[in-house]
Amino acid sequence: MIARRPPIWLSLAFALALFVVPAKAAAPSDAASFINDLINTALKTLDNKQLSADDRAKTFRELLDRDFDMPRISRFVLGPYWREASDQEKQQFQKLFEDYVVRSYSKSFSEYSGEQMKVTGSRPESETSTLVQSQVIRQNGPPAKVDWRVRKQDNDFKIIDVDVEGVSMVLTQREEFSSVIQRSGGTVAGLNKELQQKLAQGDTSLAAPILPEKK
Repeated sequence: MIARRPPIWLSLAFALALFVVPAKAAAPSDAASFINDLINTALKTLDNKQLSADDRAKTFRELLDRDFDMPRISRFVLGPYWREASDQEKQQFQKLFEDYVVRSYSKSFSEYSGEQMKVTGSRPESETSTLVQSQVIRQNGPPAKVDWRVRKQDNDFKIIDVDVEGVSMVLTQREEFSSVIQRSGGTVAGLNKELQQKLAQGDTSLAAPILPEKK
């Protein structure tokens, strides 16, 4: 099957799933409450037409640092290449990866036109991990299924993956970065160099999710 770029609504679903800005006034009691609080605040933020593109990108970066387990995600998307990288290469990748995600998904925020998102259920996957299920309610078309993998550490919750309609954010990034590493000499240094070039050019083609072409 041939890979294709997703329709606008799917990119927007990823953006909605990622652009959730909690007030953090009170600690949630469980993973579902954590995600529900994020969603409610996110929709209010996205409705704020006074925010500039730079403001949205800044807020999105703060979100990633605060509520996503970016060190864990960075290690996962590099897979076996993480162990082979130097400490300097790992640190550089983590910064470039975050820049790349922010640049890629913040572009989709301008496409928001009143879509809603709601939590529909949850189930534990282990003692520390919970899958929280939700839906993006679109104005045209069926709801988009969004699953969140949330990890609890001490009394804090961190998102470790977002899955939209069967497309995992971290698995997609892992596959794409692996392809880049293989064609860049098999090193993380080669990946970092390509990411730097992409960012300098304003090109975010690697970070957007890829879907299999339906028959």
